[in-house]
Amino acid sequence: MDYMLEREKIAAAETVYDGCQEQPVDLDVNLPDYCPDIQRILKCQIYPKISSRSIAGDRLMLDGSYNVKIFYLAPEGNNVRFFETNDSYSVEIALKQQADNALIFASPRVEYVNCRASGPRRLNVHGSFSLCARVVTAGQDEAVSNIAGDDVEQLKTTANISEIAGFSQQQFSVDEVLELGKEKPAADSIVRVQAFAELQDCKVTAGKAMTKGEVYVKFLYLSTGETGSLETMEYSIPFTQMLDCDGVTEDCLCSVHFMVAGVETQIKSDYSGDSTYFDTQVKIHATVEAYRKTEVTFVNDAFSKLYDLNITAKQKTIESLSESASDTLVHRSEIGVEDHTVSKVIDVWSEMANAAASVESSKITMKGKYSLCVLAQDEKGLPFYFERLIDFEHQIPSSSTGDLKCTANVITGGISYRIVDKGLEVKTELHISAEVMQRITYKAITEVTADETKPVARDASTSLCLYYADAGESVWNIAREYRTSVEAVRTENGISGAVVENQGMLMIPM
Repeated sequence: MDYMLEREKIAAAETVYDGCQEQPVDLDVNLPDYCPDIQRILKCQIYPKISSRSIAGDRLMLDGSYNVKIFYLAPEGNNVRFFETNDSYSVEIALKQQADNALIFASPRVEYVNCRASGPRRLNVHGSFSLCARVVTAGQDEAVSNIAGDDVEQLKTTANISEIAGFSQQQFSVDEVLELGKEKPAADSIVRVQAFAELQDCKVTAGKAMTKGEVYVKFLYLSTGETGSLETMEYSIPFTQMLDCDGVTEDCLCSVHFMVAGVETQIKSDYSGDSTYFDTQVKIHATVEAYRKTEVTFVNDAFSKLYDLNITAKQKTIESLSESASDTLVHRSEIGVEDHTVSKVIDVWSEMANAAASVESSKITMKGKYSLCVLAQDEKGLPFYFERLIDFEHQIPSSSTGDLKCTANVITGGISYRIVDKGLEVKTELHISAEVMQRITYKAITEVTADETKPVARDASTSLCLYYADAGESVWNIAREYRTSVEAVRTENGISGAVVENQGMLMIPM
């Protein structure tokens, strides 16, 4: 005999890919004629970026480019020179299933880089970077919420979960003409640009997310003149952007992420002909995830009072967004220099940051590392470069409980410093965010049948049985053992909860 199963649909997030793929970088570079010879290499780094993300069937495609920048000293003086070259890449990653409508979280990570001057005008660059991606789809799971049958006893649980209401990804740009400060010399060329975008506010209406944020941009540029110097300039650009997200409503819990996909800048002249403007376009990749709280009922176990049951099921786990958290940490560190004395700092920046997070004792604990890169001058005015990897730890209060998984992201922001005897004392803004997912495991029942050839054996002359129960024993297990009603056991013995409170004799209705 088959039973009718009543089901509830669950729009849960399902991760179909979470991993990294490494890309090698092997270049033999000849300096162009306008670059002076190399006396000593100060710094070499790879700067990868992702320009497009797409999915076709069960394949994830990531396209982009990478720049290789080299800072070096020329023979004729103590000025820092730089050279850059770039190349493109295209990567195809196999997914475990088709994911035509999915969220793609992707970011590049530099693994290592080695740079060697094989001659005064020739460089060999070897290194690699990884493209790390997580692909999430809106899965359509089902849970059996009821088994129709008067003879069936069911053990049910309810869970509050966050279903995916909608998600979207789109790219927009923040355009601004930025003016150099009055005390700053005119710009000849841009050496390095660092930018990040910060979400400040988000308001949700039907199908839209109105976001307010700020882009922070820092330039390292070479000033005009035969002995041009390296100068820095920082800006903050406020913006508002309406993001489309079908399915989102005001009752949704929204998670919005901004990632700077690239910065394009052209140097412009003012009315007097001096190059004092940066015509800047910051491309921002935005991700919106919307979740809606709902209650789902699961049948975890069942038995028949008349027959043996055959239940076909398997364990399944769904992930439900429990909370999003963010904070800004001003992290203090001291970085020393062994072989030099810092007399002047040309620039301080960060090129890497990562974090891992866990939830314990009502707190999200984040631990990670970030790099500090320093271009400075010693007591003789000679430029030199050094970098340090800095550890950090930070905690944010959390209200989440249960089986939890936490993902974290950290972006380095503004950096301030002062020169001390043994190096630098640095304050670094770390913009930290985390998403806490609750993992809910349930029995996914697909079929329930009764074996009518195996009826439950009963003694017609017995209406009650006596059972000696231990404190804390499950009422469900007792009723299942005697193939009787759970509610009848509770009523007969004045039990209100799911377990027997006190050790003693129970009367079991048959």
